Amino acid sequence: MDILQLRLFASIAQTLNFSATAKQCFITQPTVSNQIKKLENELGVKLVSRSSHGVLLTAEGEEFLKYASQILSIHEIAENRINNMSRGMFGHIRIAAIPSASQQLCDCLVKLYDVYPQIQVDIDLLGGPEMIPSMYQGAHDFYFASYPMIPTSRGLTCCDINREIVELFVNKKIRDTIDLNDWKTVERHPFVSITQNDVTLSGLVRHICKNRGIEPRIINYYNRAESIVLSVNAGIGISLLPESLGLLYQRPNVVTLPVIGEDAIIVTVAAWRNKELNAVGKIFRDIVSTVYP
Repeated sequence: MDILQLRLFASIAQTLNFSATAKQCFITQPTVSNQIKKLENELGVKLVSRSSHGVLLTAEGEEFLKYASQILSIHEIAENRINNMSRGMFGHIRIAAIPSASQQLCDCLVKLYDVYPQIQVDIDLLGGPEMIPSMYQGAHDFYFASYPMIPTSRGLTCCDINREIVELFVNKKIRDTIDLNDWKTVERHPFVSITQNDVTLSGLVRHICKNRGIEPRIINYYNRAESIVLSVNAGIGISLLPESLGLLYQRPNVVTLPVIGEDAIIVTVAAWRNKELNAVGKIFRDIVSTVYP
């Protein structure tokens, strides 16, 4: 199999149409058909089923698509990295960050590129359910995350980079119905929340509500914080989120109300494994330590 075959197969899985894939990939339809046939012959299975009802992936095709997507992603990353090296960008670090830490990450990257513009930095913005496995697997060199996310058993060195309050995100139409001196006025409204797989933020929300004597009526869960802000903007519900997300995902109908109390403080850290840092990683570590001493 080759990359062209995998790309054509991935396109067909999306378009479910050989003609559309041919147009998308700037080749003829017979070429698409021939390449897919060659791929099927090599694997010894039928990947695509064509009938009067249209094009569908077979069960084997559905399964193979996962591996094809991974191979294409790795190929793209490798090709990009080698091309950058050919242009003189030999330094390389991988950084994962939660959205609420994006400003702190940006501050550090500005300092890095002021002095070392030839370094390649790969950045992944991850939610809690994605961030924690990444730390355990060592998939990145640096992690910008909430302190409770950091696994104590993985030998990570941490540097505090921010402390922020949690705010209540509400639609401006109901702002006057809420008084944070009386949390029963909050309890009357439906909540939208980050998925419970994000134990750090969802746990914090439950803790804040419990300490104020209310039980949030959660009607929707979302896997991304920006989806929550969009939901509040639409008037679907209210939510508790870090204040930085109100600045990051500004929406015209969203009003934020600061929650007072030590239990409503979120500490964000940068974390890394000293023993695993390459030369570029040590440079970035020193920049983080300088920006956030």
